[in-house]
Amino acid sequence: MAWSTRELAEIAGTTVNTVRHYHRLGILGEPERAANGYKQYETSHLVRLLHIRHLRELGVPTSRIERHDSETENSELLPEIDANLAASIARLLRARAEIQVILAGASTARESDGPAANVAVADVAGEEPNS
Repeated sequence: MAWSTRELAEIAGTTVNTVRHYHRLGILGEPERAANGYKQYETSHLVRLLHIRHLRELGVPTSRIERHDSETENSELLPEIDANLAASIARLLRARAEIQVILAGASTARESDGPAANVAVADVAGEEPNS
């Protein structure tokens, strides 16, 4: 089966401009053209486009997506993205714990506030207080 650029974009849930952008970046290969000059995308193009979109949804910048589908892309890049997400989650959990303390009427807890503040934040965050 072969699709036009518009059809490929619709199937993948994106836009024609996005498909063209990925061509310009070299991360989505150009398909063969029919006698009338129209691009004829194959299943391999759809699979690659869906893979690129999935990586983008995971937070991978287009500049880090390999020009060709490769094992290196997943084995080196995804652990880095995962570590960044874990750090973001930890930072957000700390912020939420501090907000809960504020909402509960306590002052913001900082290391310089002493052990009592750490206990309040730890209690809200569901963690053990620092010794």
